Amino acid sequence: MIKLSYTQYSKHFTCKIENISELSVQTLHELEKFASDRSGSLDYVKESFSIPKRIEIQHLQELFQLKNMEVFITEKEAQKTRIANTATINFGKFKGTKWSDLETHYLSWLSKNLNSDDRQTAIAELERRKNTSSQEKSKKTSEKDLKMIIGFGKFRGRTWGELPKDYLLWVASNLQGDAKRLAELVLSYKS
Repeated sequence: MIKLSYTQYSKHFTCKIENISELSVQTLHELEKFASDRSGSLDYVKESFSIPKRIEIQHLQELFQLKNMEVFITEKEAQKTRIANTATINFGKFKGTKWSDLETHYLSWLSKNLNSDDRQTAIAELERRKNTSSQEKSKKTSEKDLKMIIGFGKFRGRTWGELPKDYLLWVASNLQGDAKRLAELVLSYKS
């Protein structure tokens, strides 16, 4: 089994091969081919491979399964994201301010106008905010759906959030359209 530590960056991801010394030459060649087939490369010195794409960890796992490669992947937070949460900016009128406390429009300007490592930190903070914002939006939508009133069946007049799990399962498997979508959404929200 190949053990990988996955880190997603703004335009690429890397996987550190945690057990590279235990892998066969054939397995290493398969990893190298896996990376090169996706415009990436395996770096034996850094014991990692990098692919210039954004990819979800679950999708990466599926790609390895399609190649009959057994992998165990753990996710690491990108260093630039950690830096943005703790480090302070060391130049300009916001000198001494945490990257995570900077206004979005200023971070956007920095990400377009800097050529140093600070540019990557600004990009990482913008990505973190974008991900946090979409998660909060999804949660608000879910809470709104929980309060919607069901207009049919024996639970007519009650909210979707009040429905028992067995009834939600029945709706999700037997009905279509909005009722099915809402039942699935409430089930995922409750679990």
